[in-house]
Amino acid sequence: MLVNPVTANSVSTASKTTSKKELSAEDFWQLLLTHLQMQDPFQTADINGMMEQFVTLQAAREMARLSDTLQRVQALLLLGRVISGDQDGEKLSGMVIGVSLTGSPTLKVKVGDQTFNLPMSAVWEVSFEPSQNFSTEA
Repeated sequence: MLVNPVTANSVSTASKTTSKKELSAEDFWQLLLTHLQMQDPFQTADINGMMEQFVTLQAAREMARLSDTLQRVQALLLLGRVISGDQDGEKLSGMVIGVSLTGSPTLKVKVGDQTFNLPMSAVWEVSFEPSQNFSTEA
C-alpha cells in the first residue's frame, strides 16, 4: 500500500492580507486543520492541549471585553455626578458633564467656569450634587 506524503504544496490556504489583531475561531480551526494535515503520523499532536489553550485564550479575551464594557457603562453612570480626582498632581472636584468613550473612558468635568478631561483611573470619590438631589423646600 502506497501512502503519499503530505507536502506544503498540497495544503491550500487562502492568503488574505487583513490587519487582524486577534485570532478568530475560524482562523484557529484553519490552523488546527493545517497542523493535523502536516504532522508526522507517528508523532501526533496533543489535540486536547491545543483545545485547552484555545478555550483559555477565548475566555481571557471575553473577560477583557466584558471589563472594557463595564468600565464604559460605569463612566456613563457618572454623568451628572460630582466627582473628585487628581489631574497632574492637583486635586479637583466638579460635576461630570460629558464622557468620551474613545479608547479608555475619559470624563469631562466642569469645575467652576473651567472644564477638564479626567481619566476614570484618576477618580477617587463620587457623590450626588446636594443642591440637585436634596431640597429643604416644601
